[in-house]
Amino acid sequence: MNNKRPLVSIAIPTYNEEEYLGRCLKSIAMQKMIGEIEVLVVDDDSTDRTIEIAKSFQDRLNVRILRNGNKDAEKGKKIGLAASTGEFFMYLDADMEYADRDWFNVSTKPLLQDKKIIGTLASFGVSKEQNAITRCISYDIFQRDPIFIAFTPSVKRTIIEKKEGYYLCEFSPEVIPGQSLCLYRADVLKKLFKDEPFLMDNDVPVKLVKKGHRYFAFCPQVKIYHFLLKNLRELFKKRMRGVLKTYMAHLSNREYKWINLQKKSNVLLLGLWVVYANLFILATIYGIYKSLKHRDYACLYEPLITIVSTDALIWGFLKSKGKIGDLFKI
Repeated sequence: MNNKRPLVSIAIPTYNEEEYLGRCLKSIAMQKMIGEIEVLVVDDDSTDRTIEIAKSFQDRLNVRILRNGNKDAEKGKKIGLAASTGEFFMYLDADMEYADRDWFNVSTKPLLQDKKIIGTLASFGVSKEQNAITRCISYDIFQRDPIFIAFTPSVKRTIIEKKEGYYLCEFSPEVIPGQSLCLYRADVLKKLFKDEPFLMDNDVPVKLVKKGHRYFAFCPQVKIYHFLLKNLRELFKKRMRGVLKTYMAHLSNREYKWINLQKKSNVLLLGLWVVYANLFILATIYGIYKSLKHRDYACLYEPLITIVSTDALIWGFLKSKGKIGDLFKI
């Protein structure tokens, strides 16, 4: 095993994140890292105390503050990557925090042991401090909406070997889980995205796989808490923004397609899913089962989350006036 002390770079795009940024940075400052961490706060001209909070951590962390100014988090991620100096790199939302103090020790271990591993996938966890809606979604290890759980591959399909402290996963162009939050090898990412203005979330694993970087590590024993939502209205708005601003606005450069409609079975399943979501009763039954399984009443939000996220994606597609093949893989 390589015993050198690695430097990890974390890019955090921000815009008016005074509510969450302090918790995020505190969770980084508490890491028992065998190595060093640099934090790049890439700010989009915040008008609240975001910058003040970031500066307040400079006596505990190596925090650098960069300007974005493009009103685009994906651009902010790329700015952070370009400015990073670490051997390993990841981006993080300001409303996320590391649940475990040894998150980086665990996540860097596979990368230091095995050069063919390109990144360590992040897992999401459930916190009592999350509200009920967020907790309901967070019981999925990749914090996916119900429609994406139904239509995207499980990470279990990619596991090829159990190692000491992690699972070795092999991705293929046909089987890539819907997860991009990952600790990557920085030099590979910089080379791959050198001439691109954005670092587009789920496109990153796709581009890596196409270049032959198929192996990932998965360490489900360490988690990240994501304080994703405040209410169902915010869920609708975020999913709409995801379709219109993040996905369709950069459509020509997108690599990851959420649902493969080249398969006739998926066309049928999508139709059945829309019925399932809007009938409400079936998702309610599943929500009751889920709440009993996890012993958490928050899972009773399952039918509401299912219908809101599904209909938001449909409405976003219709509003975009795009072709169905643009949004899905067809």
